[in-house]
Amino acid sequence: MGGVTSQAEQLKIEADYRSKLEGLHGQLSSVMDRLHQIEDQKKDFLGRLGIEELLPGNARRKAVAADGRGGPFKAVPVWSMSSSDLSRELELTAQHIQTFEQTLAKTHAQWQRDAERVGKLPTTLPLETDFAITSGFGVRADPMTHVPSMHEGIDFVAPQGTPVRATAAGRVMRSGRAGAYGEMVEVMHVDGFLSRYAHLNRRHVNEGERIERGQVIGLLGNTGRSTGPHLHYEVVYQGQAMHPTKAFAVWARSNLQP
Repeated sequence: MGGVTSQAEQLKIEADYRSKLEGLHGQLSSVMDRLHQIEDQKKDFLGRLGIEELLPGNARRKAVAADGRGGPFKAVPVWSMSSSDLSRELELTAQHIQTFEQTLAKTHAQWQRDAERVGKLPTTLPLETDFAITSGFGVRADPMTHVPSMHEGIDFVAPQGTPVRATAAGRVMRSGRAGAYGEMVEVMHVDGFLSRYAHLNRRHVNEGERIERGQVIGLLGNTGRSTGPHLHYEVVYQGQAMHPTKAFAVWARSNLQP
């Protein structure tokens, strides 16, 4: 009878360990799901800017325990495992959970910092209404002389008087007539970014004024060297005019954490 009792107790101990182990695996799965949710939120945020592929290391990251996996949980029978083996399994699983919890906290904090920084850059559109783009960034045939020339901005066509909005918070460095640009507003942002809004019909901000993201800084017009109502929009990063997405990409390589 003693042997039967000992075996029954052993089975009870193993069943208890398996129950605890299954609970720990459930916690581990929950932590990994939360990590994936943070990554999905980050990609979705950048995706709305059209630059989801710019996340450093997104396509070439090393495989880690939190890589995509799934399926229902089906515990492997551990009848042949000793109590000491089961105890070690529980200990290792608990350590994994602690590691993932720390990773989760670190990832969440880093993402919050990254999102806050990105939110201060000129990454939105200057128009909220429907528009057409007649000239992109790069070499084009000049609309007046038809000679190849470098166009250092993007031309947004919309009805005259359409509100033009700041693409990020900053300080107005210039607001006035600027030669071929016509009526122009220039805004300095963080990290060496500057945005220009040209050919305006009217300006609604003054030099030195602090403005917020999305604030109306003027109305779309046809002033300066222009063939019709449109907004000429430029982004300058570290003193060089760039396509807005390229400027963000250059900034992201050295500022966003992988």
